[in-house]
Amino acid sequence: MCTLAIAGCATGYQEPSQTDAATLTFRTAGDFTAQAAIYGGAAECTDRHLLPVMDGKQDLSRKIIPGKPLSFSMTYSKNLVLVERFCVDTLTFTPAADHRYTASLSVTDGECHINLTDIGTANAPVNPPKVVESLQHKWKRAMMESGPFCGS
Repeated sequence: MCTLAIAGCATGYQEPSQTDAATLTFRTAGDFTAQAAIYGGAAECTDRHLLPVMDGKQDLSRKIIPGKPLSFSMTYSKNLVLVERFCVDTLTFTPAADHRYTASLSVTDGECHINLTDIGTANAPVNPPKVVESLQHKWKRAMMESGPFCGS
């Protein structure tokens, strides 16, 4: 079974079972619909796993493998009567064990931007959240879900 989304079928994301897995929570910084994708291959954004569509203020969390680079995208799409609005932002970062991260998608003047923050661990929360150093990629449409989705 596959999920039909912006570019066709994609396999489901399998969360790691390790006890020190980090958590990434996706959210929108507005009342709009968005979708996130996690890539199995961080370097070129290959092996795309689409997550469920987030409507409005709904959050979506996934466990992620710590200590190795992770690439993900968040997409905003809105159909107006004759015009479709669409933008994507893609980041790569290396999560730390047990840390909790928030990726908040905002849209300004038709451009997407992900604000990625570290809120610490359950035992040592960070207040205020700390901005996470990440690499931003130019997103490109791949021919298949295997990618690559990162442009230069």
